[in-house]
Amino acid sequence: MTMTNKPSVSIAMTTYNAGPWLAPQLESFVLQSMRPDELVVCDDGSTDGTIEALHAFAETAPFEVHVGCNPTTLRTTRNFEKSVSRCQGEFVFLADQDDVWLPHKIETLVGKLEANPNAGAVFSNGRVVDEALKPLGYNLWDSLWFTPNEQKLVREGRGAEVFVKHVVAAGTTLAFRSKYRDVYLPFPDLHDCHDAWLTFSIAGVSDVLIHEESLIEYRLHGANQFGLQRFNLREQFAKAREQLAIGAFHHNVVFFSTARDRFNTVAGSGVTPHESVVALTDGKIRHAILRDAMSSNFFARLPTVLGEVLNRGYWRFGYGAKSLAQDLFLR
Repeated sequence: MTMTNKPSVSIAMTTYNAGPWLAPQLESFVLQSMRPDELVVCDDGSTDGTIEALHAFAETAPFEVHVGCNPTTLRTTRNFEKSVSRCQGEFVFLADQDDVWLPHKIETLVGKLEANPNAGAVFSNGRVVDEALKPLGYNLWDSLWFTPNEQKLVREGRGAEVFVKHVVAAGTTLAFRSKYRDVYLPFPDLHDCHDAWLTFSIAGVSDVLIHEESLIEYRLHGANQFGLQRFNLREQFAKAREQLAIGAFHHNVVFFSTARDRFNTVAGSGVTPHESVVALTDGKIRHAILRDAMSSNFFARLPTVLGEVLNRGYWRFGYGAKSLAQDLFLR
């Protein structure tokens, strides 16, 4: 890629007690073949020297560094919203505090977006490593169950059909156009949804691309806020129970209702939501409401379960047979 007329690039980063993982991540930004124009960091109340390390980095970084310290704890979603909202670049990248980016990550993903003007976002794969950066033998798409068939759907421009079911884009692998900020800002008032929200909301008004190469080393260690790892059958069973316990279907109702409202809002401001995604969103809201209200009595919930089998709701909006089994046997 030529560096003439280089588009402006921002990195939106959040930190909280980043410890020894911060320096390698920051260094990987410096080593990019296409360096960012700015790094916007919002710290969520670190007490371990993270703030001091960020300010020291800002003094020598070959790009602008803006460090903000939250007076009260915002947690992940609100903190990323704050960081993203302060970015000035044409393209915005999300960054966690403990990964390492490959040197051609920014250049590759910006190049992909520039070659596809109708695309609003792109995300890559990532290599999962241990705290010493030793590969663990699988990648992020494996851990997120992003199957070859789903990858094919995204390449065909049908990504929303995948994103409506589950998260497949780790935020730290995502890049998107800031011109869609009226679509994605503000984020829903929900915990831990920033990556899913950005991917789905942007898919509602533009194409979303994928890049199968691993462009980050995703570090798993004992202090991860979130750790994307592969789960065996027993662990999947436990996760399915946990999903019911924490009210995940109510979360879905709020998430997709917010998306539907946002699509209505931007439709009058020159951005045209995809009709197919709006219809998909309506279907997901209906499915989530039914599952959120499902009775704990087996016989009372059976008609609803059968209805979702007959209209293939479990397959269009969930994990298919796994979601069916969850409603039949785990409530």
